[in-house]
Amino acid sequence: AKMRVMTETRNCLRATTAPGMLDVFNDMDAKLEKIQKSLENYLEKKRQQFPRFYFLSSDDLLEILGQAKDPMNVQPHLKKCFEGIKKLDMQKPMEARRHYEASGMTSPDGEYIQFNSSCITDGRPEEWLNKVEAMMFGTTKKILYKTLDDAKGTKKEKWVKDAPGQCVISAGQIIWTSECERALADADAAKSAIRQLKKKWISYLNKLTGLTRSRLNKVERKKVVALITIEVHARDVIEKLGKCGCKAPTDFEWVSQLRFYWDKEAPSTGAPQGECVVKQVLSIFPYGYEYQGNNGRLVMTPLTDRCYMTLGAAMFTRRGGNPLGPAGTGKTETVKDFGKALARYVIVFNCSDGVDYKMTGKMFSGLAQTGAWACLDEFNRIEVEVLSVVAAQISIVMNAIKEGRSRFNFLGQEIRLIPSCGIFVTMNPGYAGRSELPDNLK
Repeated sequence: AKMRVMTETRNCLRATTAPGMLDVFNDMDAKLEKIQKSLENYLEKKRQQFPRFYFLSSDDLLEILGQAKDPMNVQPHLKKCFEGIKKLDMQKPMEARRHYEASGMTSPDGEYIQFNSSCITDGRPEEWLNKVEAMMFGTTKKILYKTLDDAKGTKKEKWVKDAPGQCVISAGQIIWTSECERALADADAAKSAIRQLKKKWISYLNKLTGLTRSRLNKVERKKVVALITIEVHARDVIEKLGKCGCKAPTDFEWVSQLRFYWDKEAPSTGAPQGECVVKQVLSIFPYGYEYQGNNGRLVMTPLTDRCYMTLGAAMFTRRGGNPLGPAGTGKTETVKDFGKALARYVIVFNCSDGVDYKMTGKMFSGLAQTGAWACLDEFNRIEVEVLSVVAAQISIVMNAIKEGRSRFNFLGQEIRLIPSCGIFVTMNPGYAGRSELPDNLK
């Protein structure tokens, strides 16, 4: 009504200075502020129930919650919540089925994985998405164990084609670790055992390169290319062990590698028994079981190895890693590839001078509750004033992990903490418009 009166007045000064107009607008502004605050609190509550919602914009989250009755409407947003799920294989309710059910997941490259059992996707999205997440972890673990088990009696070509790419690579690394440790077990025979192992690995690589020349579909080709990339590095390491004259599994040349084991003694939730663990020097990491799809792997150079060792040691001592170097040298990709090796969800956050402490606070809150990793790209582009607040936020999370808490107070809210979360930053030194890091961050 007031807007209509203003339109009819046709004089800006008279319309805006009419009696009571300021009070009306002040009242409207206060109401709008109250509505926005209530909406933010509502979204925060939903985000705490399914913490991966922290990595979605408020618009996307409102779209999901606004169309919650039909789970199909959540499909377009899955890629923003999961690394390797583009869509779920959902069945609509029928006579035999009373609810929507998801029976499998498809990755962005088109690889399909069948779930261990059907997952009901009815009701509130934040509730059933938690079930989907748990099902993804459980399925990846079971298939990894099966892939490892199948490796013994199956032809290599069939084994590679039948199993999902991520599981083939991880199972291959577990096998490589045990083969190398077996070769190094006897100090006297180590030299000839390493030589034999190298021959074995070269013939395995020849089989894989033979596979690339056969007729493969798109998914299989991506899988084989990533596997060859990792196995070439495995061969290089075996060669290096021979050249350095390694004679025991405790030699630094071997201990410094990223080594994969299936620990049958590890306490595990549900079948199969045991857990996959990754070791490097003194660091020990649990495998993350985040389904990755076939998203490609980096070629491993000696520098990549050193980066992994440094970033791994930083993670294990509850600190953050900081790859530093010129633009385009692969700092972010190295962090992402390290995350792929350990099957973790890695979120890349491009920093700019428009980043404020609220944005970073929301992200760190999400990381702490999901156990994901963040790579803050070009971190020193953030304004100095904001950097010191961000540093304080990072130290709160890191201190809570060091103290071994399961819940902690972050920005005035009590939230859960999953200790596998990691914070990495990448920086370009000496460029214009870059800030110096504050002392409380170093």
